[in-house]
Amino acid sequence: MDSQQCLEDNYLRDKKRLAEKEERLYQQKNKGMQALDAIAEASHYYLKDFATDTMDIRRGMHQLEEIKEELAVQHRKEQQRLDYEMEELTLNYRRQQRTSNEQEASL
Repeated sequence: MDSQQCLEDNYLRDKKRLAEKEERLYQQKNKGMQALDAIAEASHYYLKDFATDTMDIRRGMHQLEEIKEELAVQHRKEQQRLDYEMEELTLNYRRQQRTSNEQEASL
């Protein structure tokens, strides 16, 4: 296998690995949001009849919304990290490809 093909295979393998990480991240975020939504729904359903003061329920719902926002923030940060890693991977690949082409041309 020549060096160009090896470079491309490595690049595509790493690119696929990052895409899989991105997909897992997205699924984890969705699963987390669904779990928080289920908690909010169940809490409201079960506690609405018992709470003498609805302020406590609202406070709890507000805290759940804050947790959801924090989850979204963490997801964005991780997504940005993965985007950066993908950019670096692509830049490295192009740099190595250019170097390899220059070396082959000089022979």
